[in-house]
Amino acid sequence: MIYLIGVPGLIPFYLCFYNIDLIFLDFDKSMFVYYSAVIMSFLGAVYWGVYLQSKNNIAILFSVCPAVYAFLVLAFDLKFDETIGFFIAGYFIVLCFDFFFYFKEKIIKTDYFILRLILTAGIAPAHILYIL
Repeated sequence: MIYLIGVPGLIPFYLCFYNIDLIFLDFDKSMFVYYSAVIMSFLGAVYWGVYLQSKNNIAILFSVCPAVYAFLVLAFDLKFDETIGFFIAGYFIVLCFDFFFYFKEKIIKTDYFILRLILTAGIAPAHILYIL
């Protein structure tokens, strides 16, 4: 079930990458950046749930980091390529934390961990190709 909900979240990245417009929505570079910031924030929010389940203090501290990171990337109003580069780095940093919480702390479930690998494998190429 989580795959049916999570994987379609990649669609807006590729609508933006291919600059596809639907009805009243203009899927362009700015929409790509904003959607990336939203997804980055969401990845941290997952760790609120991890904390509630495990009471792991690192999880609750980490839970706000991706949102703050995304905010700062947007706040510095960088060039598009730089912004995308920082988001790519951010996704891989979050993935490193996922590895930590999965292998070391053993507090995230296998299904979620596999989903994160799939989603990062889908998000990273869209970002990398956009700046090439």
